[in-house]
Amino acid sequence: MIRKVFKVSVGFVFVALLFVAGSLYVSEIYMERQRQASVAGNVSGAIGASSAAARYNPFSLEPLEAQSSTFYSQGRNVNAVEAIEQGLAREPNDYVSWLSLGNIETVRGDYEAAEAAYREAQRLNPLGASSTGGLAQSLLRQGDLQGARVEYEKLAESRDISTMGLYDLGRVQVRTGDPRLGYRSIMRAIRRAEAELEGLSGASRENQERTIESMELAAADALVVQRRYNEAYALVEQNASSQAPALLQLIGTDPEGYRSSVIDSDVY
Repeated sequence: MIRKVFKVSVGFVFVALLFVAGSLYVSEIYMERQRQASVAGNVSGAIGASSAAARYNPFSLEPLEAQSSTFYSQGRNVNAVEAIEQGLAREPNDYVSWLSLGNIETVRGDYEAAEAAYREAQRLNPLGASSTGGLAQSLLRQGDLQGARVEYEKLAESRDISTMGLYDLGRVQVRTGDPRLGYRSIMRAIRRAEAELEGLSGASRENQERTIESMELAAADALVVQRRYNEAYALVEQNASSQAPALLQLIGTDPEGYRSSVIDSDVY
């Protein structure tokens, strides 16, 4: 009797394993179809294939990541969030998925949700520059300048800060009591941005040049906050931005008023 029960149990386990193996194999087939559909630009086919792959493999995050990516590429950000959240229910400690969720929430403009996702990603990978940078940006967008400054300074200390991150750090420092330090950070960002001009052409070069113009105006703001009005005026005078004439008038006629407006202004 015991042998018979044992044989039945072994047979049941064997059948179950065959079923699982078969499901995983079918899931891989659908994932290959998803990749082929994505390459061919067949969006509905890619979404359908990844959905099928997720059903056949209820353990893997990959099909739902692929589905989220497809939704995101189509601007269907709500669906992209839903897919990545379903994936995180399967693998809650996946750093890349939390980072992706933070990025999507940032694009959606839900900076509070983005902050939560980036904090989770940062918990999983404290040294991850992408999650720290995303967290800094989400805090900045919520008006938490001190919080953003802490995160940006972590990146600066580890030398992982991007050009735009350094620019944002400088503007935050100007508005949180360190205009001299902020000026230095902005000038470093300008030098980096100018170096990045090399090899750019067309619209990319024009966009970079406009970014540099904006950085130069921010550097002038840092000088104004330090009451270095003549230097600020000279810097703005050389700027080709359409904003420059109005700023020159403000610096020339009401420098203290302009200084107060800079200190009280938002970064974004």
